[in-house]
Amino acid sequence: MKSSLARFISFIFNPIILLIFVPLFLLYKVDDDLTYALTWTAYTFFFLLAMTLFIKYMVSRGVFTNMDVSKREQRPLLFGMSMVLITFYLGGLFLLDGPRILIIITIGIMIGIILSSIINTRLKASMHVATISALIFALAIVYNGYYLLSLFLIPLVAWARLKIKRHTLPETVVGGLLGILLSLCIYGLVKTFA
Repeated sequence: MKSSLARFISFIFNPIILLIFVPLFLLYKVDDDLTYALTWTAYTFFFLLAMTLFIKYMVSRGVFTNMDVSKREQRPLLFGMSMVLITFYLGGLFLLDGPRILIIITIGIMIGIILSSIINTRLKASMHVATISALIFALAIVYNGYYLLSLFLIPLVAWARLKIKRHTLPETVVGGLLGILLSLCIYGLVKTFA
């Protein structure tokens, strides 16, 4: 039973699923225009879908062990493809005169991918925990602390990743710290350039 719950938690808090909602939450808060926020959320969705299809294809070819890309030695390809797609995403934001806050956040995510790649040479940090940590801290900052109530999700996701044996405790801790650091870095970029 606990294992099924852990798999469910890992699925719904998958980084790709969580990132779909970032433009919606941030743009709606900044511009108070739901249509505008949904438009950029749809734009983001297509790139995240492309990433999902790439991972699924690599799993079907046996290049990746699973959809979580659990093996550290497989992650450089994942990070490389992430950088390619995010570069196109960023280029589209510039060409379509996208929201400045999305441009800044995208640059922050690129920094996160680079940091993850460096960390990956020594340790397979949990991207699930990193993403939920970054998202919750970013929402808490943007929505003035309201989302601090959801901090319990960080240890919940870490527990799930441990329970299904995708990560060790140090890997979840490093993922959480990476997510928090990334949120603070992006917050600094937004305050400086937005």
